[in-house]
Amino acid sequence: MKNILRTAVQRRRQFLIDKLLKVGVFKKEDRHLYEWTLTDLEEEYKYIETSSLAKGKLDQDSQLQQ
Repeated sequence: MKNILRTAVQRRRQFLIDKLLKVGVFKKEDRHLYEWTLTDLEEEYKYIETSSLAKGKLDQDSQLQQ
């Protein structure tokens, strides 16, 4: 059970890191994305998702995956 949860968290973290990298977020406050917690990544992704600057890139990426 522990391995399943750990794997799910790692996959979600990597998914969010990949999305943030695509819109140009590499680090913030001298902390690279790989140093962030899952919660930090989720919050930044939600912020970027609602931001009008990156919204087009995220929408475009979602369309490409379908």
